Amino acid sequence: MSGRNGFSALLLAAALASGCAQTRVVDSWQIEEKIEHKPDKVAVIAVLPESLLREAVEVDVAKILADKGTPAVPASRLPGMSGGIRGEIDPEAAAALLRQAEVDGVIVLFYAGSEVTGEYERSNYWAEYLGTTTGYAGYNWATPYFVNVYTIRQGADIISTARTIFVESSYFDMETKLPVWRIVTRTKDIEHVDAATDIAGKIASEMRSAGLN
Repeated sequence: MSGRNGFSALLLAAALASGCAQTRVVDSWQIEEKIEHKPDKVAVIAVLPESLLREAVEVDVAKILADKGTPAVPASRLPGMSGGIRGEIDPEAAAALLRQAEVDGVIVLFYAGSEVTGEYERSNYWAEYLGTTTGYAGYNWATPYFVNVYTIRQGADIISTARTIFVESSYFDMETKLPVWRIVTRTKDIEHVDAATDIAGKIASEMRSAGLN
């Protein structure tokens, strides 16, 4: 399972299951300049190819953010912003539609990769996820910056596995046209965890940390 379709299937499985929170932030960045104004309306955009799943994820994330003090709305319910997104957003067209909807902040969630983890028994080699690159030179809000970094480890054969996904979430200020913060989250054992809910909690924490709610 790979790519955006993999992310879609994994989030769908998570939505049908329940379990304890297993999401943590593995990489983060925040702008040094202080953003003086808090947003009045934040659009949540989940980059997913299936329109119904995209809307479901955006609704869940927006509700949690609103409950925690961020005036968030699902972007798929704004005029002209419905439908699935297959990894690419037209930034100029989308920005115009968002401004028409009086949106002054955007949170974008991109699928950033996946891995399989497990328990080990016999000597073997495997790739271990270390983190991501950072920086925003030439960064566009409509495309992800995430780059996987792995190293080779020696250990043992897998005898049981759990699937893990990485999601890049970023917040952009529509007035300054600047990225304000960015996090990469790692959600473990995705088949038994509501990933969208867990990730929304991390996003809410980042909004608080940046003084935006």
